[in-house]
Amino acid sequence: MNFKNRIQKYNSSLTDNDKKITKYLLANKASIRDKTIIDLSEEIQVSPASITRFCKKIDFNTFQQMKFSLIGSSTENKKNDETFETVYNYYQTIIKSTQQFFSEEQTSKIVNLILNTNKILFCGIGNSGLVAHEFNSRIYRMGIASESVTDAHDLLMKSSLLQENDLLVCFSNTGKTKPVIDSAKIAKANKTTVIVVTNFEQTALTELADEVVLISSYKYIDDTRFINSQLPGLFLLDLLTYKLLNHEKLMHARNKTLEAIHKYS
Repeated sequence: MNFKNRIQKYNSSLTDNDKKITKYLLANKASIRDKTIIDLSEEIQVSPASITRFCKKIDFNTFQQMKFSLIGSSTENKKNDETFETVYNYYQTIIKSTQQFFSEEQTSKIVNLILNTNKILFCGIGNSGLVAHEFNSRIYRMGIASESVTDAHDLLMKSSLLQENDLLVCFSNTGKTKPVIDSAKIAKANKTTVIVVTNFEQTALTELADEVVLISSYKYIDDTRFINSQLPGLFLLDLLTYKLLNHEKLMHARNKTLEAIHKYS
């Protein structure tokens, strides 16, 4: 896992000193190649031991391993002057970054939960709601009972009607969206299984989850003009959709819905 993904994954456990180190490293990626841990400790004004602890905390074995990972991510995110190439490279970076969070085991587990549920409620507010709508659109075309909600009041009401054999899928990049957290609390009280798709572990929302799926944050692209927050979630959707359509019954249902649209539209 690259440097930025590790910072994202372990964000909740980072101290103020760790965040000071992180901020310096991200701002000076190009110049640290030949720096020793002593050099950096003097420049950041922290002890060498603090940097060593920081490396261990984000799961690097050594300072050198951390440094090479950071240098690699700097090269990976190098911009091209042409807009097309710049945005293309950002897409490549985000997809590659998000891929590091997924495993075959976890995506298969989620597919099994979807296959064995009675009803699915997808939820999200704002940009996360767009991903929730898209996932729902794909799922109900496969003949699975599902619905998506992006209004806070509707979300609370519909969550209260969920039952033990249902599934709530929450999309929240920050994990701090109050209506989504409240809906997850209601669902858990009803013994509903909760899946959370988010950028960060150890949030109020992930504490309520039966399954947490981490996706990369677009904010780690160092360009304020690039604002695509849906891409990591859509990448996950494509993976799950592809696996679901391995099932003949779901593919048959999808073909029937497409045939109806083509015939009568």
